[in-house]
Amino acid sequence: MKKAPTHRLADRVLWALGRSSQHAQRLVRQHMTQAGVRTQHYHVLASLADDGEAAQATLADRIGFDRSDLVTLLDELEELKFLARRVDPADRRRKIVAITPAGEKQLDAMDQLIYAAEADLLEPLTAAERKTLLALLSRLSAD
Repeated sequence: MKKAPTHRLADRVLWALGRSSQHAQRLVRQHMTQAGVRTQHYHVLASLADDGEAAQATLADRIGFDRSDLVTLLDELEELKFLARRVDPADRRRKIVAITPAGEKQLDAMDQLIYAAEADLLEPLTAAERKTLLALLSRLSAD
């Protein structure tokens, strides 16, 4: 019987972390899609909630989105009443973006989707293993 092929890096931590990360992202997208929400909206709302209001360009840089793509997302979120834009009094050409109470509520709901995706990902691990994994990954983080 022929052995299933394995990747040449299958025994390397970087390979395993990358594969786990891809799987985690896939689970998050799946939960978000099933709930009818967009992961890009989550990034915008979470940044506004966690880091505060910001000029559109600053927000784009903060979350690593192309500035022109961000405008489309902001239009969608503003239409849904999840954020508000106002003119910057210091520079009338700039718009300041802030999350609204409805946006905070939506962000909380999206957090729950992420928690569900995490539960799916970590299902094979015991509570102690989950705690150890988080501690180890935290030590490896560049933050």
